Amino acid sequence: MRRLGKFAVFIILFMQFHIVAFAEEGMAYIHNAPESAADKRYEYHWKILRTALERTKSNYGKYSLTPSIPMSENRQAIELIKATGIITVMHLGTSMEFERKLVPIRIPVDKNLSGYMVYLIRKENQSKFSAVKNLDDLRKFTVGQGAGWLDVQILKHNGFNVVTGSNYDGLFKMLLAKRFNAFQRSAVEIIAEFDQRKGSMPNLHIEKDILFYYPLPMYFWFSNTRKGQRLADRAQEGMMSMIEDGTYDKIFMKYHKPAIDRLGLKNRTIFKVENPLLSPETPFKDKRLWYDPLKN
Repeated sequence: MRRLGKFAVFIILFMQFHIVAFAEEGMAYIHNAPESAADKRYEYHWKILRTALERTKSNYGKYSLTPSIPMSENRQAIELIKATGIITVMHLGTSMEFERKLVPIRIPVDKNLSGYMVYLIRKENQSKFSAVKNLDDLRKFTVGQGAGWLDVQILKHNGFNVVTGSNYDGLFKMLLAKRFNAFQRSAVEIIAEFDQRKGSMPNLHIEKDILFYYPLPMYFWFSNTRKGQRLADRAQEGMMSMIEDGTYDKIFMKYHKPAIDRLGLKNRTIFKVENPLLSPETPFKDKRLWYDPLKN
């Protein structure tokens, strides 16, 4: 018994040493870098994560939150699945494959506002979109998306014609060059993207009548390793704390209410399709995690 007791003490001391060493070294959250200087799509998401990490310092110690290099969504997923360390966290929509191979925090980072889509179009085509009465009318238009984006699979599943481009900035140019009819953007992205480009692209236009929707919970994802699980546990603990005390909603509204109001989401005609990539574990029952611009 004495020998067993000494061994138990040794194990406890060994684990404490490594926990302290891990805390002193810091927990490294490395994410995809913006694709260009004009790419501001993820400022809100990293603000949420940083706030969550700040409020968990007492339990987990130091952390770093830094960008890696620009990568496609496919490349990010591959790096996380292989646990290469090039990135240690990504923000992306869910899929059955991701949920099998990675560790998600099942909290939609933008409260599913990404599921509400608005189109960037060429200004002269507004009347054509205003004439849309049903989904079949909408399917007559070709939609632009990035190669490898999860939305491509969802749109094709629902019978839409999709044209893909390999370069984010190039997609705006492809739209104006008439390579497709509409560049589908989420309500969280489109205002900043339009404002950054309207001076140099005067024919770029935010379509004013249509709201296109499918549930698209965007999660933080981590490698399915011991280290990845610990990174996820810390972030989830902080995010739940933010939800419970209202901090999460305050940050959400600070970043997104101007766009919600400016886009007039409540006044648009909504067209809904399904997302075949959703997991049965999607947390629809927790209403705190979801925002509905038509009700709020």
